[in-house]
Amino acid sequence: MNLNLKNRKVVITGVGDGIGREMALMFAAEGAQVAGCSRTQKSLDVLADEMPGEGHCFKAVDLASAQATETFHRDVTQAFGGLDILVNNVGSIQKLATFSELTDADWEEAFQINLMSAVRMCRLFLPQLKESASASILNISSIAGSRPDVIFPHYAAFKAGLSNLTVSLSQTLAPDRIRVNAISPGPVWSRSWENEAAGAAQKQGKELDAVRDEIRAASSESTLLKRMGEPGDVAGLAVFLSSNAGGWITGTNYTVDGGILRNPY
Repeated sequence: MNLNLKNRKVVITGVGDGIGREMALMFAAEGAQVAGCSRTQKSLDVLADEMPGEGHCFKAVDLASAQATETFHRDVTQAFGGLDILVNNVGSIQKLATFSELTDADWEEAFQINLMSAVRMCRLFLPQLKESASASILNISSIAGSRPDVIFPHYAAFKAGLSNLTVSLSQTLAPDRIRVNAISPGPVWSRSWENEAAGAAQKQGKELDAVRDEIRAASSESTLLKRMGEPGDVAGLAVFLSSNAGGWITGTNYTVDGGILRNPY
């Protein structure tokens, strides 16, 4: 299928690892120009070396900072001029904890990175998106937003907010022909899971591979397909929704979770 993404200008946040990294590679493979950010320059340098095509732009940015976000917007605008697709992917649990273990600072940190980063990116890039003939905003939410658990309630609350914002913006921006959708992944293996496995292995005195397999097996039990997700499972849908093939889709939140939620609506 030709998704007609050649020369489209795409901004993706959180491209240093996992879903964001895979999306950057997939969009580039379809001929798009990609601007991306991550907190660490090293991960961006590695990604830049693997990107097909030319004209990409990567910057080390902490999107929890309003000032840093504005600087990123300015740099991308200077490099790209216009914009066709904005993917708000950056997000982080920050602290694996229950409600009573979370402080005000924990809630504020999660708020800034999981919700306000997307709010600021949308606000800053709206003028460019309004000039595009095929504009799209895609927010990467989480099934935690609709199925919160006892752990990381702060992350779940702000992902719910991001899903809610998606529907609101789809209505606000429809007259400008800007489509707005969300994807809510289930457990997808990424650096955060890798770090959790490494920490558990050290604490328990076990081999990392053994702990990694244990975590994958435990997380897979809740899925119908009996495996954790991989970044490509989400990235493929992201590219489709941002293309002309998804041109009549807006105001929708797609669940990609291997069959955890099984919601017919």
